[in-house]
Amino acid sequence: MKAFRGAVVTSRFAALRERRHTLWLRHLRDQLHALVQVRTMASEPPEAIWLFGSRARGDWDGWSDTDLIVVAEREATAQWWADVILEAGLAQDVLAMTRERWQALPASPSAIWQAVARDAVLLLGASG
Repeated sequence: MKAFRGAVVTSRFAALRERRHTLWLRHLRDQLHALVQVRTMASEPPEAIWLFGSRARGDWDGWSDTDLIVVAEREATAQWWADVILEAGLAQDVLAMTRERWQALPASPSAIWQAVARDAVLLLGASG
């Protein structure tokens, strides 16, 4: 019976953790959407914003930060949006990439970049 109770506690913890993560993702998406709406007059909007790292994989903990990738047609646009997101305090690490570079990640010789492309969660924009 003891093991069964442990399974129930683990299951409840997992469900609570999942709900917390879902709410956190919704809040981040809402904040990014609002930021892009307000700042789009100053620059073309990003094509996509992706979450990567432990938060995207679901193995985050209390020490995890927020890692984002901003994708735009031009590198300068992606970098501008990365700076805006950092200044707004919505993430601790924001990478800027062109659409071409983003689309090439799955075929990268680097296992790290392959994992980023595989595990990333779309927060805003198009998936292509």
